[in-house]
Amino acid sequence: MNEVVIPSYEAVYTGTAVIDETDRGRLWMRGRDRAALLHRLSTNHIEQLQPGQGTLTVLTTPIGRMIDLLRVYALPDALLLETGPSHGGPILRHLRKNIFFNDQVTVADAGAELGQIGVYGPQAGQLVQALGLPADIPRYGIANGHWGEIPVFVARCEPIGGDGYTLYPPVAQTVALLAACQAAGAALLDTDTFEIVRVEHGYPRFGREITLDYIPLEADLWRAVSFRKGCYVGQEIIARMESRGRIAKQLRGLRLPGSLGSLPAKVLSDGKEIGAITSVVCSPRHGWIGLAYLRSAYAEPGVTVMVNDQPATVCRLPFTTLSQDHDQ
Repeated sequence: MNEVVIPSYEAVYTGTAVIDETDRGRLWMRGRDRAALLHRLSTNHIEQLQPGQGTLTVLTTPIGRMIDLLRVYALPDALLLETGPSHGGPILRHLRKNIFFNDQVTVADAGAELGQIGVYGPQAGQLVQALGLPADIPRYGIANGHWGEIPVFVARCEPIGGDGYTLYPPVAQTVALLAACQAAGAALLDTDTFEIVRVEHGYPRFGREITLDYIPLEADLWRAVSFRKGCYVGQEIIARMESRGRIAKQLRGLRLPGSLGSLPAKVLSDGKEIGAITSVVCSPRHGWIGLAYLRSAYAEPGVTVMVNDQPATVCRLPFTTLSQDHDQ
């Protein structure tokens, strides 16, 4: 195990930690047909969203491969989209090129207008309230708030360490609001430490687990897929995979013998390639761990596979104790 104590890592699991997330893309979709456009291009039921609600959805190719995982929040006059890191520009262009001639919809970059701060940990809600912002929001909901005189959108996102919020202040106020979070008791997360807790939780990331090589169900993104909506790009492949119960690969955790070289790294069994490792970190709790796509026949917890001629153990996500891995 890694014995180094990282204060912000501990804060994720015992208190509150914050991180500047302005590297993620933020887009506005406006116009009468904004929900209809995203509905036909992605996996979830966007048209049923009411103001204040949100969801996850995956933009997919015609053969069901993942372009990006989006957080989508419905406001009275717009949809606010959050993309993967440094992916706002490509997603903006992807959406614009799929606008039909009679669609009443515009897509614009919101990154010059809104900053972004992630707030995580079991006490995240208390910190949001301490700033005078609304915290009683359902998962993927969004609300208007004010930090003093400054308007801030507050959204509830995936829990990390117990809970998770995203703050969208005016971009010019992002640094000041981040400092106010720290003054209220939150630890500041750096990107490397956030990567550790992301892998521990088993959340896929754009450019790592979310790529054109994989399909949403292989990434365990069932929560981002509706099987009761109308047609969308890539639906046939995804629906067939679900109805037949045949998922070729599955995202799993691996307990590793040590550090690896460049990624992705091959995973072998009996000399045959059966998967690829997409992320690796050294966790203070779990030692060297990684995320990997494995053929379903090798995806059961407790299975031993080979990485760089050394054994590694398959486990379910999120990472737990060794005994729980085998009990699940």
